[in-house]
Amino acid sequence: TAAPNEKRNMKISALSLSLLVALPSYTSAASCLASLTRFNLAFRGRCRYDDVLGRIADEVAKTEACEGVTAENELIALLGVTTVEGAQGEVYSMCEGLFQAEKADEFLPFPDISEQGPQFDKQYYDGNTYWNEQYETNVENRVPYLKNEAANRLDIDAANVEDVYDGIAKSGGIQFPGGLSNFQDDDGNICDLRAVMCCWASDRQANDNNGNCAKAYDTNCVDADPGDNTDICYVDMSRSGGSAHVDAGFALYPGDNNDGEGSVHCHGFAWSQDEQHHTSRFFGNNLFFVSMYDHMSQRGYVRNIPGAPMCGCVEKMPVVTRSDCTQVDVSEVFSIDYAGTDIEFSRVPGYLKIDFNSCRGLGANNNLEEYYKRLKRDGHATAEELARLQTYIVGNGNCPSATASFVETMGFEYI
Repeated sequence: TAAPNEKRNMKISALSLSLLVALPSYTSAASCLASLTRFNLAFRGRCRYDDVLGRIADEVAKTEACEGVTAENELIALLGVTTVEGAQGEVYSMCEGLFQAEKADEFLPFPDISEQGPQFDKQYYDGNTYWNEQYETNVENRVPYLKNEAANRLDIDAANVEDVYDGIAKSGGIQFPGGLSNFQDDDGNICDLRAVMCCWASDRQANDNNGNCAKAYDTNCVDADPGDNTDICYVDMSRSGGSAHVDAGFALYPGDNNDGEGSVHCHGFAWSQDEQHHTSRFFGNNLFFVSMYDHMSQRGYVRNIPGAPMCGCVEKMPVVTRSDCTQVDVSEVFSIDYAGTDIEFSRVPGYLKIDFNSCRGLGANNNLEEYYKRLKRDGHATAEELARLQTYIVGNGNCPSATASFVETMGFEYI
């Protein structure tokens, strides 16, 4: 039987396989590049029509047999279609086939991160499991008992998180756990607004410059707080029954900080309505980074707001004034591969680089609402979707009006 580290290494190695998606053979008699018989044209960018066309244009410009031929006509000939629209559709289909096969065959299944199965992941994202509920301790009856060594050490209990971050998250895909109810809309589809938020109520790790957990753990980290970055307005438990385990109910949080809910930290991310956009392809990576790596492993932030999941679609989370935000920035190299009459697209192994950065928004950075405004501006979200998001992230100072409106819908008067 392989040791745990060996098992993880085998998984990581399996993800490094290259992937090709082929189209049926075409007759390319009108193609000038076909005179080369075989070629592989690599380009850095996205697998989309404009980038493919740009690479074809570069090759046409330096190929003697292509004198007088436009890049558009050459791509039409290579793809065996008759119009620009046909070429655009063919490129989109080829890229879609590449991405779907890649997701199924190469992306790390999300339960393989914890290696404890989907039920553990569900409980973790609800704010439960020993990842959330324990803190480091030196009590005499600690288990396991090792002389002069603490128990419940996060770096040991969640060691897989570091392994996945170092070995996969920055250079390979991670499947999004869309089967968990935290990340489903009422129809069982992945988050309707394509936005996820986590809100943490506790800090379990000292000496990381985040939150107020401190050593000695048994006296200074029993009920520690995360760094505060938002104000909770209210929790509508009917929107997250699978996590709250009740059909309905609500909790109001008037005031803020010591006059309200205390210190709470919220952080989220969003992705494009274009399924081929990198934010949509690697949103599983972003969920892993925001929840498990950056906030739990690096900062020690854990536990949920009562009545809500710890992480979920923004529609299932507490109504808050603001949320921090992380975006994924991706660099990839693709290749147009031609042999005889066959044309293929592939992603060149070893050139995928994923960076996790503070969101660049319209009016502010590191702000989920402002990032969503940018998605709307760039055509990745609609005005209606932005308006709906703003009913869950209401803006600084707007808790009283948001809470009053909600209470009225419940048949009460907000005083």
